[in-house]
Amino acid sequence: MGKKAPAPGENAKAPSAQKEVRPEDTIPDLPENQEAREFLKNAPSKGLWLPFGKEVKVMKCWRCKQYGHRTGDRECPMKDLGNQQNEKKRRILYDPMANLVEKKAKKREARKQARRERQLEKIAYYQKLLEEEREKRDMRRNEKLLSGKSKKRKR
Repeated sequence: MGKKAPAPGENAKAPSAQKEVRPEDTIPDLPENQEAREFLKNAPSKGLWLPFGKEVKVMKCWRCKQYGHRTGDRECPMKDLGNQQNEKKRRILYDPMANLVEKKAKKREARKQARRERQLEKIAYYQKLLEEEREKRDMRRNEKLLSGKSKKRKR
């Protein structure tokens, strides 16, 4: 009895001989994905030894098409681009405090601008007043000089 050929659905090699699938192997080897691949290559993948402060993400961003983050994450180079109205609604939905802080900042800026405009109006008013006073003083001075000369001529 000879060796039987494996059935079409069966693998000829034993499962132990198959290559172990690592997370970095799921990410295409492109220059823009190099940072994510390097991190995942060196990162522990089992047990309690996962790195602190850095999330291990094997996902693709819909905007920039890079791996290692999602759409809207800070790491995305295109996080500020896109439909601004949808982004504003999303930010309000997920972070309502950001909307309140933004509104307060706008109000504060509007108050500063109004205060500056009032100051400029006051400055313009006092400059005009000062010019009028200078003109009056010059007119009085001229009148005194003219009246003094006319008195001297009469003598």
